[in-house]
Amino acid sequence: MAACANVGRPPGSLALDLFYSKHVSASGIPIVSSSRVPDEALFAARDMVRGMIAHRPDLAAWLVANDYRIALIARDEALLDLPENAGWTKPGRDDPRLTRCELKHYDERIGAKTDREYWDERARGIGGERMVGSEEDVLGLPVSRYFGETIFVHEFAHNVLFAIEGTDPALYAQVEAAYAHALANDLWFEEYTTTTMQEYWAEGTQFWFDSNRLQAFDGRRILNHADLAEYDPQLYAVLARAYGDSHKLKSDPFHMHPARVPPGPPPENTAEVC
Repeated sequence: MAACANVGRPPGSLALDLFYSKHVSASGIPIVSSSRVPDEALFAARDMVRGMIAHRPDLAAWLVANDYRIALIARDEALLDLPENAGWTKPGRDDPRLTRCELKHYDERIGAKTDREYWDERARGIGGERMVGSEEDVLGLPVSRYFGETIFVHEFAHNVLFAIEGTDPALYAQVEAAYAHALANDLWFEEYTTTTMQEYWAEGTQFWFDSNRLQAFDGRRILNHADLAEYDPQLYAVLARAYGDSHKLKSDPFHMHPARVPPGPPPENTAEVC
């Protein structure tokens, strides 16, 4: 399926709400937005998606066949502004995606907030069948709450893993084994990386493409793909099966960016304290 050269209106075949007025295609995967999102944000998102599935076009084909698409929100929009997300509720105490700190402080961090308050504070992007990214993230704007890392890469990595699960069970089993090995050996100790296997894969993907913030623990500093290969070779090996030998994505605003390292003395530990 040919990719659109320019931003156009969403095709009728997508049957989208009128909220969406812009569309580009990344190897057949629709990327859509309201009129508030600048064209350059859609182009940047398209470039990163194309780069991430370049080695495995079968994964892109699976995402297209299973109706996955991506929405971008403008810097003054939020997740629940998207028509399909309007009815979202906050997670329950038993949600397996909660981090250790969210579990520990559930009442004040989640329970005391409205659904809208929770999601507005929690995320500016999300993976899945209806993935969401944000203007400020894909363009690397200083207003981004994630300044210093590319969350779009993280969220699309979730979709890459969904596609692997759907098309390549042998590789998916190897990802499961790598995650189990990491947990058994206290790798990425107390980092967001080990919250779930999906987060393990997505955080690893950001390091693979050299656009993640520094993680420091147990005297180790993980900042780029070389650090990843040395520290967690099993994760590195399965990422290579998906991404080939490329470690740079066109239009990735934080590739090798100095903001990946916080200012001041190098931190001894970057895990959230709770």
